Amino acid sequence: MIGCAPIPLLALLAGVVAAPISCSKPEAFAAVQPPAAVASQHDVPQDPVPAAPTQPTRVARPKLVVLFSIDQLATWVFDECKPHFAKDGGFQRLLDSGVHFGECAFAHACTETGPGHATIGTGVPALVHGIVKNEWYDRDLKAKVYCSGDANAAALAPFPEGKGRSAARMLVPTVGDLLQTADARAKVVAVAHKDRSAILMAGNKADVVVWCETSTGRFVTNATWGNAPQWLLEFDAKKPMDAFFGWTWDRIGPASAYDGLVDDRAFEAPHATTKARTLPAVIRGGGDAVRPAFYTEAFVSPISNEAVLQCAIAALRGEQLGKDEFADLLCVSFSALDTVGHYFGPDSVEARDTLLRIDLLLASFFAVLDEHVGAGMWAIALTADHGVGLPPEVAKERGLGGGRGLLHTQCKAAAEQALRREFGVEGGAPFVAHAGEWSLVLDRARIAEARGERSADEAFRRACEVAAMACSRAPGIERGYARHEVEGRTADDNLQIRSLAFAAHERAGDVLIVAKPYWLEPSLPASHGTPHDYDRRVPLLAMGPMLQRGAVCADACTPGLAAVYAAWWLGIETPAASIDALPQSAMAK
Repeated sequence: MIGCAPIPLLALLAGVVAAPISCSKPEAFAAVQPPAAVASQHDVPQDPVPAAPTQPTRVARPKLVVLFSIDQLATWVFDECKPHFAKDGGFQRLLDSGVHFGECAFAHACTETGPGHATIGTGVPALVHGIVKNEWYDRDLKAKVYCSGDANAAALAPFPEGKGRSAARMLVPTVGDLLQTADARAKVVAVAHKDRSAILMAGNKADVVVWCETSTGRFVTNATWGNAPQWLLEFDAKKPMDAFFGWTWDRIGPASAYDGLVDDRAFEAPHATTKARTLPAVIRGGGDAVRPAFYTEAFVSPISNEAVLQCAIAALRGEQLGKDEFADLLCVSFSALDTVGHYFGPDSVEARDTLLRIDLLLASFFAVLDEHVGAGMWAIALTADHGVGLPPEVAKERGLGGGRGLLHTQCKAAAEQALRREFGVEGGAPFVAHAGEWSLVLDRARIAEARGERSADEAFRRACEVAAMACSRAPGIERGYARHEVEGRTADDNLQIRSLAFAAHERAGDVLIVAKPYWLEPSLPASHGTPHDYDRRVPLLAMGPMLQRGAVCADACTPGLAAVYAAWWLGIETPAASIDALPQSAMAK
């Protein structure tokens, strides 16, 4: 088994920035196509889907629609935990009273938080909404840019740490944006721990978008969404995160819920306070007083979800969502399963316990919705922004392959060496300008300088192909693709098809890298970001008017279907698809 030394919490988090098929048809995106210079002229890639059903009858709108994301909830993680959910828990209510889509998977290969939440908010894959990664290399700036970064987004006086974030990089509107355009009297609110989760689900036209700044433990917003609401000022004044200082994280479920899980593995990172890799763990950030290190450790624990739910309920009541005749939208994202999964592994005791706690949090949230909005008067679509793979050490033990290596560094070195051979140069500036998030960006000017008798375009295309071939031979790499090769995809190459679903403009990089299954960089016990099924397949559960109760829908779909349902319930048009895209088999008879 490959060894992996324990990783300090702060160092680990520096690296945590970050079902095949779509029911949505590409021609339905026509109303909000991105600019021609950005949008590919290819159809959005899909696996075969059932014929679109006839348009269902319009239903009475619920007073409130909830889009709910659980970060890093892979289908396999959900399925393994499902027998242990509480009989009166939130998941069981969704399974009993709503529809479970068992064949749900992202079309795009860039299975990361930013792209996933943008898809949940818009209904379209990364090729269309343009959020191709958590961050990407900007050729003009010659630097990486953040998916929800915006230098023009000003801070509000109460929240100086909230500046510099918005949905400005999105190429299409969210369902929330469309709702506000259709009727400004409707309210759109989003709450999450991660800024990109709240921002990219809701969009810039939302009334309120709130996230938690881990450096201060405060829930903040900025001037993009107007003035700070009074309820948020009052909520922050109570210092909700601080109330958890010294909390002991212990197993909440019965012993049987953790059967088969190992609570002390060498590749897991230790808890910051106890320095052990096991539960129970006291959450104090390793100190005796509330400091930023406490907020960091809280982010890698169920505390994060508890605080986000408290904030969401404060928003529900403070904004009086669902209290008038204008249907509202509330977007909520729980981030802790992602940070816990990265830190300890998705098959860890900590991750299982976090998901069991989410089940109970959902039940309490649904009870609040019943009381505040009225039972039967609200609807919800719940899914995840991406999945996750097993830690490589576990995958190898199970005969699935896997390993660790400096994959991006090795790809960059291999590509650089191959390009120097191709162009017959030894010294000078590098040909590879950037390597990261499963892509390489090449220096066009450097290639043009070394092109010889070839045209600049011909030389650049050849450089991309040479670099891709070099990456394909690097340790731990399944394939490298030149982006123009992906655009000329073949029907029998699923990895290539999935890569096309995020190769928008130049944001995706010039060379796309696909790691072999269960291969990772050494910095994280577990991660995601590949086109492999364990990263793409996530649950989707929907509960609301005109849906079957307790049904399992076998129709293939993407998590973008959550946005289509939200739009249907809200009575608005959506860029994702017409209402005909809703699977008929999920409808109430």
